[in-house]
Amino acid sequence: MSFATLPSTATAEQSVPVATADEKDPTPDTALPAKYQATLAKPPNVEWSLTAELGFLAVVSHIVQFGQEGSRFNYRSEGGQDVLFPFFRLSTDLKFKGRHAIIFLYQPLKLVGETVLSEDTVFDGVLFPAGTPLNSVYGFPFWRLSYAYDFLRRASDEVSIGFGLQLRDATITFTSADGTLRADRRDLGPVPLLKFRGRWLFENGVWWGTEIDGIYAPISGINGSDEKITGAFLDASLRVGYDFTKRVSAYFNVRYLGGGAEGTQKDPTPPSDGFTKNWLHFLTFSVGVEFRAAP
Repeated sequence: MSFATLPSTATAEQSVPVATADEKDPTPDTALPAKYQATLAKPPNVEWSLTAELGFLAVVSHIVQFGQEGSRFNYRSEGGQDVLFPFFRLSTDLKFKGRHAIIFLYQPLKLVGETVLSEDTVFDGVLFPAGTPLNSVYGFPFWRLSYAYDFLRRASDEVSIGFGLQLRDATITFTSADGTLRADRRDLGPVPLLKFRGRWLFENGVWWGTEIDGIYAPISGINGSDEKITGAFLDASLRVGYDFTKRVSAYFNVRYLGGGAEGTQKDPTPPSDGFTKNWLHFLTFSVGVEFRAAP
């Protein structure tokens, strides 16, 4: 009679290893929200970007006076600038070592108006009688080269401060429709500027940013010339955008563009006495697209 071998009821006590805090697997970066992945990412040594904006410009206020005895002319109510004008700008950035940026901007700006004068108007000693059909051109395109330093060590966000130099190229003309009367001013010169730029990214890819370039120059030298003319300029924008990829972003932008000058130039061309008073306040609304490339 045989008996099957029975398993022993006595079992060895088995120990379950317990991981210590130091032995636990760290959470991989891929599990972090996109916002923080971008924060941990190291910016490329060199990055190039191209940005274009397209939209419209509205004149809030625009006043000029040419000559001490000249008329105070309101472009918006008297010069046909009570409509919307096309707006476009193009800029390119070269970023290096993660924090430094060189920015080049081209901003075309030309406002054309047609009206019939309701009263006698004088520009630089030239009298345009009431009832004169008047054509006006206000051209103020500019080129700007800037440098900015980013104080944040993050690829997703930016807080930059810097400076720039802008080249103004102003052409202002008033011409009667029959061409018999004409007054014009032209001005070409450098304008030093201070710069601030910021950008903050949310986890869902939406971001908002701002960019401010401006100067107030009450004395010669600072105003970009040796003339005793008070000048000011401000280009300030607020934008909301979305990063579709690491290389492509789009945004909606609201911009204030304003400034002007007041004073008397030396050695004016007759019949002008050299006095200028020109202050403008513009708003622009545009859609922008940014393309980024890194080697």
